[in-house]
Amino acid sequence: MSKFWVIFKREYAQVVKKKSFVVGIVLTPLLMAGFMVLPAFLATRKASEPQPMVVVDQSQQNLGERFSTALADYELDDGRPYYEIQDVITVSPDDDNGLQAVQDSLNTAINDKSIKYYVVFKPEAHHYPSDSVFMVSNTDNLRTQKRFENEISHMLSSLRLGESEINLPVDSVLALTRQVDLTIRDAKGESIPFLVKYLSALVFVGIMMGMILGYGQQVMRSVIDEKNSRIMEVLVSSVSPFQLMLGKVLGLGAATLTQVAIWVAMGLGLYALRGTLAMDEAVTRIVFNPAIVIYFVLYLVSGYILFSTIFALLGSVVTSEKEAQNIVAPITLILVLPFVLAMHVIQEPNSTLSVVLSFFPLLTPTLMQMRVAFVAPTLTDYSIFSGMIGQAALGFIVVCVTSVVLIWLTSRIFRVGILMYGKRATLPEIMRWLRYK
Repeated sequence: MSKFWVIFKREYAQVVKKKSFVVGIVLTPLLMAGFMVLPAFLATRKASEPQPMVVVDQSQQNLGERFSTALADYELDDGRPYYEIQDVITVSPDDDNGLQAVQDSLNTAINDKSIKYYVVFKPEAHHYPSDSVFMVSNTDNLRTQKRFENEISHMLSSLRLGESEINLPVDSVLALTRQVDLTIRDAKGESIPFLVKYLSALVFVGIMMGMILGYGQQVMRSVIDEKNSRIMEVLVSSVSPFQLMLGKVLGLGAATLTQVAIWVAMGLGLYALRGTLAMDEAVTRIVFNPAIVIYFVLYLVSGYILFSTIFALLGSVVTSEKEAQNIVAPITLILVLPFVLAMHVIQEPNSTLSVVLSFFPLLTPTLMQMRVAFVAPTLTDYSIFSGMIGQAALGFIVVCVTSVVLIWLTSRIFRVGILMYGKRATLPEIMRWLRYK
């Protein structure tokens, strides 16, 4: 056991004493905060200058002027118009050549960035046929698109109602048929924006994936370097292959745990100062949720041990790092898969597909953490024997059991593979190594 601790302390010190370890401790939480807060901030950020635009009206219903008047209600924080209507161009309904010439001129203005949008009302606009009203822009501004849709819908509805035989004032009909903005709340009666939950889940999984890949490949490179330099022969003469492998895996695992422990301590400090720092309540409910933090630590450590054991196995059976990279690619794809499935898992975290995939051992650390990050803030019952918390606990046990079995299998291959030189091990050879006594 003393020899194991020598290997453990050596691998741990090699990581912790590097400047990159300290940089990672500070930089990762900052990047995490940036990835969670910045996109939501940018998505709701208002323009600081008026948006120049032009309206083209071919409808003969004065839609261009009505639309321009409606847009005057939108203002910047300093009181200036949000949309600066540079011109309302009227074109005859049967003058298609004239309309094309106007559009060509405005397209040039769009490309020259002298205007940002232009909206075209064609003759049949108030009857709602396809492409009778359209906007042209080189940017996809969802806020502007939604505003234009609402104003145009209201305006054209008023026009059609005015032409109908309904014996009610137009404003009364519009009031009776107005659109409902549906507010979504969770079981606690609170609301966390979807974008915040989505980005938070991806950030937690992204940090986990980066650390598992980063530290796991360090284990693999360490084995390959010592194997190629023949240092491995000296090491196994004084320490058993199992102790060597476990010392490397757990030594770097302790470095990972040290990094996470420092982050948790920093998080507790931020939580104590959350009122002073005026942190967003939605972000706070996710980042400081005890279930999310606890399972993040558990899955990060257990996921690291699981995948690092695989990386140690790869390092023992290959002859060079270049050769190993070809085998690492499938492992990387497994860790990336939760990002591919993210939209489904986040929208349906308790669906059969999400639950089944999250219990596949190689996917459990990342996919289960994604489900926890999305579901935990909405829970009213944190019982360990039921619901999402119970499934996450069971998933952790699955990862631990799988890791133990994999460590046993890997140790039998590792003891032979680290002393094999000159050629790549074939699958039949690896299977024979498992049967060696």
